[in-house]
Amino acid sequence: MTVTDCARFRAEDPGDLVAASFACPWCLAGVDDTVVDVGPHDSLAHCVCPCCAHDWDVALHAGQAMRLSLAPPPSLHVRYEHDGGGPLVA
Repeated sequence: MTVTDCARFRAEDPGDLVAASFACPWCLAGVDDTVVDVGPHDSLAHCVCPCCAHDWDVALHAGQAMRLSLAPPPSLHVRYEHDGGGPLVA
């Protein structure tokens, strides 16, 4: 079962706070990689914990998705899915 969480950062927040929004909800480990599925209004970032291997989705509104595409935190590698299937590398 995949849990869906809600991102808790504003577009102008510092990178550390943005990255903390993607922390594992089970063990609080930081995530170093995420795949974002961009939708017309809202987007989902799929995360997998490097420590406990749980996975979850983080819901993003348009401003948060734009922040990740323009200025991702240095500690978070962001890749993008597109309608055709495979991930697009950012």
